[in-house]
Amino acid sequence: MYRQYLTATLLSLLFLLTAVFYFPGLAGPFLFDDGPALSSNPYLRIDGSQFEQWRAAIFSSASGPLQRPLAMWSFAVNQVAAGELATWPVKLVNLLVHLCCGGLVYVFAKMVMARVAPDMRGQSHQHVALLATALWLLAPLHVSTVLYAVQRMAQFAALFSLFGLCLFMHRRSQWAKRGASVGDLLATGLWLLLLVLLAALSKENGLLLLWLLPVLEVTLFRGRWAGSENRLVLWLGWLGLMAPLMLLLTATLMVPELITDRYAGREFTLQERLLTQLRLLWQYVSWLLLPNINTMGFQHDDIALSSAWSQPWTTLLSGIAWIVMGALAWVLRRRLPLLGFALLFYWVGHAMESSVWPLEMVYEHRSYLPSVGVYILVAALLCGLLRRQQRVRPAIPLFALLAVVSILLSLRVQVWSDPLRLTTVNVRNHPESSRSHYFVAEAWLQKYRDALAKPDSQVDPGQYLLAARHHFELMYQKNPRDFAAIVMLYYLDSHYFRELRQFNDWFAILQEVAVSRPLQASDRNALDTLLDCFAAQVCDAPEKELYALLATLEERYPHSVEFMLMRYRYLLAVDAPLELRLALLQRAAQMQPNNIRVYQYQIREFAAQGDWSSLYGAVKSWMQHDQRRQNVLVMRNLFDAPAPHPEGRTGR
Repeated sequence: MYRQYLTATLLSLLFLLTAVFYFPGLAGPFLFDDGPALSSNPYLRIDGSQFEQWRAAIFSSASGPLQRPLAMWSFAVNQVAAGELATWPVKLVNLLVHLCCGGLVYVFAKMVMARVAPDMRGQSHQHVALLATALWLLAPLHVSTVLYAVQRMAQFAALFSLFGLCLFMHRRSQWAKRGASVGDLLATGLWLLLLVLLAALSKENGLLLLWLLPVLEVTLFRGRWAGSENRLVLWLGWLGLMAPLMLLLTATLMVPELITDRYAGREFTLQERLLTQLRLLWQYVSWLLLPNINTMGFQHDDIALSSAWSQPWTTLLSGIAWIVMGALAWVLRRRLPLLGFALLFYWVGHAMESSVWPLEMVYEHRSYLPSVGVYILVAALLCGLLRRQQRVRPAIPLFALLAVVSILLSLRVQVWSDPLRLTTVNVRNHPESSRSHYFVAEAWLQKYRDALAKPDSQVDPGQYLLAARHHFELMYQKNPRDFAAIVMLYYLDSHYFRELRQFNDWFAILQEVAVSRPLQASDRNALDTLLDCFAAQVCDAPEKELYALLATLEERYPHSVEFMLMRYRYLLAVDAPLELRLALLQRAAQMQPNNIRVYQYQIREFAAQGDWSSLYGAVKSWMQHDQRRQNVLVMRNLFDAPAPHPEGRTGR
């Protein structure tokens, strides 16, 4: 009983310390995808008084094919409870989810140790589980999951996956001793399917829970059933482990365009991605075991691509190292089953986001769940090693280790507590990262705007503008084809540094780059900034050249309504004939009938002209293509709030 109280006390202290270390970071900013997903998401601006509001908010994510409704529901609860989506309450919930996941990591680790080392005392199992939980909760790498608000999606997926893993371990341990009835199998299967569904509705990689279960079977239970080894159960486990891999391989060979066509908007190929991931999987491991916070960061677009096995040479070395680790795990599968467990758990946990799909190369939150297996292995090895030492009390080096990890965690949280500090540190750690320079430049621009809002400030706001332009200039120097850098330099020189326009013809450079490289999401955002600048009559882009640029982009991307709407915004800014604007919007509606921006523009046009019949037709078409009535509230707000017609550029 005493030891149970002691364990509960240590766990409580661990949770408290984790909360204390993370607390300063709760006031940090929304970042990157937080904007479109949360702070700028009109569907989340609800008071919770109507069911329609909840339905619209829950299905408002465009991040995945399943729309991640469970995670979006939690953000809607944040909005209703606080009256707004403020960073502090949102990130507080993320921290609470992190602590809940930590509790499940403890339970799971204890179950794993009881399975792989049944002869050990229960106290030893608790020691390993406590250490694994501490390492996982305090891991500096997880800061970019907990304090990156939108990654609550990854947290929820991990939470329900850990629930499922604990449930399977509990029931499977019973079956290993006395077997199972059909009812037991059916009930457990239904509970697991429910947890898989909840995990997948939080984020799509929650589906990997189904793949992690065979990992537990082949590494920890090895077909053990009713007190003896059952080869059929073992082979079923191996079948469950190999089936997803074979299915993906077959689909890739038979329908290669299923994957390859998705790389059209990327600046890397499928081969480059797979080769690069061999290195990156080791990089995640190094961040987990040797947490050098100076190499961590929010942006990792400076990662070197692996164009071949020898370019760079670490690609081949990484591949060989993974093969060696796999072979070693197989040889030691009975003496050290934790090695095979941790290895397969890590590989499968990364299987969706670090494999063939054309996602961004690196994101630290991808190791949130896969790191559990790694830390259980590390904790078991450390505890085993320290038990053999007679001269040193095990508690001393363990506390020293946790103290170092805690300091690193605290330092990284402090960085994430302030937007300018975060972006500045990211640039220092990743000087070759264009995105790091872009975000720090945006932070300086925001500081400039804040300074203008405080006219009594003693600080010259011009220095913030210079700092912003400096980083955009660095972006351009590192990559003369960086579309976003060129747009922002053109914007700043047109708006604030007009004397510099004689030295750089940014618009001419922009024209050449825009039609010769695949545009990324950040490039399109920059183009939106250019159009806003043009419409506000700040950027003096020649009208014909800008129109030709937009027309060229529309021709390059004939299936993209986005560029068509950009051309519409241009026509609106120059006060082009109404018939021309409406014809363009009609074509856009035919091409993408579920695009709400098209209908919003149409409604504003018809309202400005007093054409109520056509306005009614636009609303009717909108509702016909919104079968779930997700946009009813957006439509209602459009009519409730005055929306004056933007002024055109008459007289030019």
